[in-house]
Amino acid sequence: MDPDFTLEFASFLLKSNALRFGAFDLASGKTSSYYIDLRMLPSFPKHFRLTIEALKQAVATKIGDSFDAFVSVPTSGLVFGSVLAYEMGKPFAYVRKESKAYGTSKLIEGHLASGGRAVVVDDVATTGNSVGYAVEVIRANGGIVEDVVALVNRMEGAEEHLKKMNVRLTAVASVNDIASALHGAGLIDDNTLDSVIRQMASRGDYEAD
Repeated sequence: MDPDFTLEFASFLLKSNALRFGAFDLASGKTSSYYIDLRMLPSFPKHFRLTIEALKQAVATKIGDSFDAFVSVPTSGLVFGSVLAYEMGKPFAYVRKESKAYGTSKLIEGHLASGGRAVVVDDVATTGNSVGYAVEVIRANGGIVEDVVALVNRMEGAEEHLKKMNVRLTAVASVNDIASALHGAGLIDDNTLDSVIRQMASRGDYEAD
């Protein structure tokens, strides 16, 4: 990843409060040393555009163009997936968390042909459970998934979880990249960087909130 982009991206997250350091309770009941909320990004068009361009570059260089559609995970991944698909001229669909209790009761909204190759899009990869579920749904409906692309990899087990499913994880930046860039620029102190590193060492013990 371009170090200039990483620092600009990390600095923006910090200044916009999309990234905060401290002690935060997660849905799992565990405490995280940082909180990251990328749902803030679309409210800032300049930086949203930069992140979409970074996602496009990651897909082009690491995944290529031999796939048929982007499929996203609700809810935070939807805005990134839909805009990325539009920018790259690919069809877009998304996997519901649960089937509708009426109508067709389908789990995939949008069109993905049987045998179609899908790249799953999410904003933050943590344990890999949510994108793993999407992979299973797509495969159960006849689709093929070999790649997941995310904006940030929290480095807490997602890559390993997906690898067991024969799926590769490509991320624009890891939380280590982000914290190291901020530390190098003097925007966070040694203790803050150490707390992030210790949390990454707990890989798999945390869940996204």
